[in-house]
Amino acid sequence: MELTRRDAVTALTAAGITATTGCSGLAGDTTGDAEPMDTLVGLAEVLYPSDVEPTAEFIETFMYGRISDEESYREELAAGIETLNTLAADEQGGAFHTLSADQRRSVIENTDLRSGPSEPDGSDVARVNYYLLDELLFAFYSSPTGGELIGNSNPRGYPGGFGYSPPLEQ
Repeated sequence: MELTRRDAVTALTAAGITATTGCSGLAGDTTGDAEPMDTLVGLAEVLYPSDVEPTAEFIETFMYGRISDEESYREELAAGIETLNTLAADEQGGAFHTLSADQRRSVIENTDLRSGPSEPDGSDVARVNYYLLDELLFAFYSSPTGGELIGNSNPRGYPGGFGYSPPLEQ
């Protein structure tokens, strides 16, 4: 299963964010030695079920669609990627996106990622959990593809999903 731009737009809608097509993100920016998109795709590859292929198109549309609402979000993403790379270097000796899937999974399991708190104003790790891991998981499970895998084929914001109100006929 491949995640598409449409999945991301639906997930943005579920988050109450108006999506803009063709939004530009950090795809060309660099954070330290890592390309942000490579890092986010690498993170999604270990967070999402193995039969799902996270694409840069899906992640860029969702994550950078969020940036259009909040400039501070861009800064938090960049800081989170830097923290993730530091954790990866300490744990496995390299930037997160350069590690194998098993090594990336090990970084998540052997640090406070996912077991620690998830807070927007917390420690560096708590902010990585909040701005990167939680956002990627929300994007996935609120998309039609992710929702279908857990038995919710109509996630919030998707026609027929929870909270959807079709226009009334006049």
